[in-house]
Amino acid sequence: MKIQRSDVVLYGVAFLSAILAIGLVYGYVENRVAEAESKTEVKTVTVIEKPDLRSVMVASRDIYRGEKIEVDDVKVLMVPVEGVLATGVLTQPKAAIGHVAKQDMYAGEWLMDQKIGFQDVKVSGVEALLEKGMRAMRISVSAETGLLGMLNPNDHVDVISVFESTDGKRMISRTILQNIEVLSIGQTNRMGQMSQEVVQDSQKNQQGEAFVKASMVALNVNMRQAEKLALALNIGAFHLILRGPADVELIETDGVNVKVMERSKQRPPIYKAKKDRDVIQIMQGGRVQEVRTR
Repeated sequence: MKIQRSDVVLYGVAFLSAILAIGLVYGYVENRVAEAESKTEVKTVTVIEKPDLRSVMVASRDIYRGEKIEVDDVKVLMVPVEGVLATGVLTQPKAAIGHVAKQDMYAGEWLMDQKIGFQDVKVSGVEALLEKGMRAMRISVSAETGLLGMLNPNDHVDVISVFESTDGKRMISRTILQNIEVLSIGQTNRMGQMSQEVVQDSQKNQQGEAFVKASMVALNVNMRQAEKLALALNIGAFHLILRGPADVELIETDGVNVKVMERSKQRPPIYKAKKDRDVIQIMQGGRVQEVRTR
C-alpha cells in the first residue's frame, strides 16, 4: 500500500499534538505538586548518632576526709565522652574502692584522683591523709595561742614563735612556718564534730585528760618543718595564725623584737569630718517632730 503525502502530514501533526499534550499535562502536574508542597508544613527531623559513652565513678553518699571508700560508697555513671572535660576523673571502681578520701566528697560528685589517697586496709584516720615524706605532729594549744574553738580540719595556719635572743637581751617574734595544713583537732570525728563523750568529760573536768586531748592539734609537716616546730615548743611560746581558704602566698619577714616595737611610733588616728546630719520628720497624731541623725 502506497502511503500518500497527505497521510505523512497527518501523522506528523498527530505526533506533534501528542508531544504538546504530554508537555501540557506534565507542566500542569508539576505546578499542582509545587503548589501542594508550598502549602504543606515540612518538619525537619534531625538524626543524631548514638554518642560514645564513658564510665565515671560517682559518690553514692557523702564521703568524709579520712574515710576508706567501700564498694557501696561509689557507683558507675555512663556519660558522653564529650561531657568529660576535667582531667583526673576516675573511670574504674578499683581506682577508688579500698582507698582513703583525702578530701570531703558529696553524694553525686564525680570522683577525682586528686581527692583519693593510697590504698592500705591497715591505715585509717590521720595516718591515711599523709603523703610520702610528710609527718603528722600533734601540739597542745589553747584558745589564746592555738585558735581553739575556731580551727577545723583542712584549715591552713601559720606558726609564729616567740623566743629569747641568743644573747639573752631581747625577745623575738618570728614566723617560722607558713600555710601548714591542720589534719585534726582533738578528738574530732570525720564530720569535724567533737565526740559527745569528750565534750561531756571536758565540761566536767577542764583540767583533766579529756580537755588535754581536746586541746591537741595535728599539723601536716615535713621533717624540716617538724624540727623547727619542735625547737619552738621547747625554747618559748608559739601562736597559730589562721589563713583564709584562698590565701596561699608565703610572706618573707624578719620578725620583730622589743627594740623594734619600742622605736615604732604610734600614728594618731585620722578623724574624718562628719557629713551634714539628716533631718527626719516624725508625725504623731497632729504633731510633727524633727529628729537629727548622728
